[in-house]
Amino acid sequence: MISRASKFMKVEIGLAAIVFAIAGCSSILEPRPDPTKFYVLTATSESAAPNAASAKSGGASLGLGPVNLPAYLDRPEVVTRATPNRIELSRVDRWGEPLRENFVQVLSRDLAAKLGTQRIAIYPWYDTTPIDLQVQVDVYHFEADAQGKVQLTAKWTIIDAGGKGALYTDESNITQTAKPGDATDTAAALSRAVNELSGSIATQVTRLRSQ
Repeated sequence: MISRASKFMKVEIGLAAIVFAIAGCSSILEPRPDPTKFYVLTATSESAAPNAASAKSGGASLGLGPVNLPAYLDRPEVVTRATPNRIELSRVDRWGEPLRENFVQVLSRDLAAKLGTQRIAIYPWYDTTPIDLQVQVDVYHFEADAQGKVQLTAKWTIIDAGGKGALYTDESNITQTAKPGDATDTAAALSRAVNELSGSIATQVTRLRSQ
């Protein structure tokens, strides 16, 4: 026969097992902090005031767009290029707004500062909007690799809004450096790359206006 002490011991062991099980379930069900972080591009401090080019730009009225980014960047996750033929999507780092829209806004602000004009219309604009020149941009690469090398490759064309067609076409290959794996530093480096692109475009807009 099973003694009364043995029965009590089995009951206590069973209760202890239930308590531990409940404790384990509660720890699983407890809300955990969301590790997701959000980032944006920003116009760089160097472009806060018009530079010497603005004196020659003549207050140009510029139409910016269309601006196209590759489809693999059309996502909220921050993209890292692992190899020439493979990309990785971050599990926690996200863009705070659609990357193409953020890119266009920052490029527009950088151009406005460099050209000394606020007369920049973003595509699409109304037919009645006065435009002297139009800038179209096709971005091929805009990301960092695992070593922190940031690359912006873009073809851009300046078009005469008066109907004379393309006046100038170029391809910019811009590199910046960021701390590997640091999304904050990567966003800053990408912003600097956009600013550098705006400088190349502004130089040619100024040259064409001076002609």
